[in-house]
Amino acid sequence: MMFLAIAVTMAIVLAWACVSRVFTRWSVTEPVAMIVAGAAVGLTDDEWLLASIDTSTALRVVEFGLALFLFSDATEIRERVARNTGVTRMLVAFVAGICLATVVGKFVLNLDSWPLLLIVACIVMPTDLLPAQSILRDSRITRRVRDTLNIESGLNDGLVAPIMLFALEAYRRAIDSEDAWGALGHALAAVAKAVLVGVPIGVAAGVGLSAAAARGWTDPRTVRCGILAIPVLTFAMGVAIDGNGFVAAFLAGIAFRATHRDIPGEPLELTERLGQFLGLGLWFIVGAIAVASPWLHWTVVVYGLLALTVFRMVPTWIALIGSRFTRSERVILCSLGPRGVASIVFGLLAMNSMADSPDTELVVGATLVVVCSSILLHGIGAPVVAARLGGAGRTEAAGEAV
Repeated sequence: MMFLAIAVTMAIVLAWACVSRVFTRWSVTEPVAMIVAGAAVGLTDDEWLLASIDTSTALRVVEFGLALFLFSDATEIRERVARNTGVTRMLVAFVAGICLATVVGKFVLNLDSWPLLLIVACIVMPTDLLPAQSILRDSRITRRVRDTLNIESGLNDGLVAPIMLFALEAYRRAIDSEDAWGALGHALAAVAKAVLVGVPIGVAAGVGLSAAAARGWTDPRTVRCGILAIPVLTFAMGVAIDGNGFVAAFLAGIAFRATHRDIPGEPLELTERLGQFLGLGLWFIVGAIAVASPWLHWTVVVYGLLALTVFRMVPTWIALIGSRFTRSERVILCSLGPRGVASIVFGLLAMNSMADSPDTELVVGATLVVVCSSILLHGIGAPVVAARLGGAGRTEAAGEAV
């Protein structure tokens, strides 16, 4: 069944590669196309596909995929982050949003398990610009807003990863009648080990590959393969010493970006393309699960919509009070918080970790609602927000500069 699932997924990816430009002209993006394809396959017979996803092999693929995404996101973080007060405020808002989603979830979802509430919050809150990628190319939105959204999207995945794993460990301990708070000590130790693995490997890779390229000891193709090995190596080493492999991969990306110098030939291209490839498969899986899922209780739908609106907008607006952003720019930052691959990966990670627990239905339902709703809400809404507020934001920013 696993090989059948892989074959079908790859056939759909190949078909999309043949017609992607044609469909893009009709505003059909990658997530939309792959979700529709997955839904079409899921309508035929869902049991074999779902059985293939819920395996230890699938869990390992998801874990290594998340490590790759985190590393890739970290390498895109620019050096001016420390000077960008907008990013700092957005990350504060992001943490506040997770707290708000956890607290409100208790009443909306009628749950008493704080580990489960935190797991769901970690799934529905991370942003991913892929469902509304046109934001980054839309000149109607000011550059500082686009930069802030881009950097925030890369940083919040790395921030939420250790929180997510802490919540999963606490959930497991609660199920086993152990002290759930004992998971905190385990999580802190795992993060400390991740620092000891990720930072040295990232620095060594950055310095070593830069020196090798400068001396002509290697070629661009080999360098791309070497960079792809960094997240896999750091994740594997982190897990081997009972550390947090995801944090290790993220820190390795930051360290590599800070230390590598003038490596020719687009060295990160292979890593980015592999991430894009894995993302296509994940969107396909979402579509297949969506049509087979009987788990969309109305409370889950309400919670997912709150995550896309209130849980994002309220903390962000408060965090931006007193910032250098204009009123229109603040509205844009509050409104544009798409969800995508990060939510899918965290959802699959939780689903596989929970095994046969009845709480899996809630996790899958929340993931589906927030991801599919974001494609519609932000995919359609982003151009509208840019058209309505982009020009006003530029005018206000120019007025402040004068």
